[in-house]
Amino acid sequence: MDEQKNSFSFRKLPWGWILLGITLWFLFPWIFSFLFNLIIKNPKEYGDSFGAVGDIYGSLNALISSIALCAVAYSTWLQVTSLKETRETNIKQLKLAEDSHNEQLNESRNAIFANQFYSLLNYKLEKYKSLEFECNDSRYTHEGEKVNGLGVLQALTSYFTIEIEKDPKKFLEKSEPDLRHHFMTITLIFFKEPISPLLSYFYIYKNLLNLIKNSKLNDQDKAIYLDILCNSMFLEEQMVLFWISPFYTDLKISIENSRLFNQIWYDDSLKEYALKFHKKHTFRIKDWLEIF
Repeated sequence: MDEQKNSFSFRKLPWGWILLGITLWFLFPWIFSFLFNLIIKNPKEYGDSFGAVGDIYGSLNALISSIALCAVAYSTWLQVTSLKETRETNIKQLKLAEDSHNEQLNESRNAIFANQFYSLLNYKLEKYKSLEFECNDSRYTHEGEKVNGLGVLQALTSYFTIEIEKDPKKFLEKSEPDLRHHFMTITLIFFKEPISPLLSYFYIYKNLLNLIKNSKLNDQDKAIYLDILCNSMFLEEQMVLFWISPFYTDLKISIENSRLFNQIWYDDSLKEYALKFHKKHTFRIKDWLEIF
């Protein structure tokens, strides 16, 4: 039943109105001609009288068209200006978002670096606390007693400074292998255990310096972390490193021009050794920089 109501049927079309519309469309020229002749009695007189009026309407049409064109041009200019402002706003928003993203990346990168740096620094401290050697030389402690890391560093520093004060050129005449052999011989005289744990401890400085150097921190932040590292060292640590780094290649490369030595005092007895085996900017102290 519903399908029959909704189905299309030609019979239900308004055929009367359709036929009337078609008829009027065909008859329109004759109807227009009839009405025109009915209203305008003398077409020639109409043309003479109202031709100027038509020209006026033509000029008015041109004026209106010009105004419309100007309106379109103004509208186009507004759209272009609006698009330019929108584009500039979008650029500023993108720049702001990019800056915010970069800032977040920097903060994340700095946090990761700080975590690595202080983890290594704590590892260095634990390594230092584990240093302990049984002493063979009664000049530094009772024979057979254990000395901690600071005691070991003090003993080695004392030996080096005494020897180099006696003869500033004593170490200059030796090759790097000879210097290394001499150092190992001295440690066997001083301590019963091999000195390798102390050397392993010093290699942590290589890791810390490389971490700072290769980081993406700015120069100011790098300087801050380097200060922290330098100030975590004892004077004796820097002095022993000053002595042994020239004949341990990895240590030598890692501390060159690192500005690590901020506690080693200037002394004429150390001058020749420093000039031969070290670089200028491995030091921070003004007197050392002037000597170089």
